[in-house]
Amino acid sequence: MKLEYMYSTGNEIVDKVAGINITGNVIPLSWFKTMVGESGKPMLLSIDLLADIVYWYKPKEIRDEGSGELVGFQKRFKADLLQRSYKQIEQRFGITKKQARNALDYLCKIGVVKKHLRNEKTQEGILLHNNMYLELIPEKLRELTYPLVNDDVPPREP
Repeated sequence: MKLEYMYSTGNEIVDKVAGINITGNVIPLSWFKTMVGESGKPMLLSIDLLADIVYWYKPKEIRDEGSGELVGFQKRFKADLLQRSYKQIEQRFGITKKQARNALDYLCKIGVVKKHLRNEKTQEGILLHNNMYLELIPEKLRELTYPLVNDDVPPREP
């Protein structure tokens, strides 16, 4: 049975994929060239981690229920910065604590993320030490995503 689509690309596979709502992290191809280690190879775990951090910092649209019109944006996390632990990173990506630490250390080293450690009290009054918060640096993110071709020519953005 051939499916009929209101709009068709002329390719059945492309039309079927168009009907699948894929969500989640997006990785710009430029990161595989701008985020490299000393060997010149892409820092794959750091790239994955940055894509996840960027997802959480992208604003969520708020729409009017009746009209569907955009009425504003809101952040996706509770605090002023994104809270993460090494344990969460380990579980999210199926990696070791050392790998998680190395991936985050690389992001901090290149300046796209700043790590903040905070001591906080729970509602029960228990003091929790060194809660990790990650600050995304948009200027550096833009630089990694749209690198300069040379010193004189700015990149073309879509």
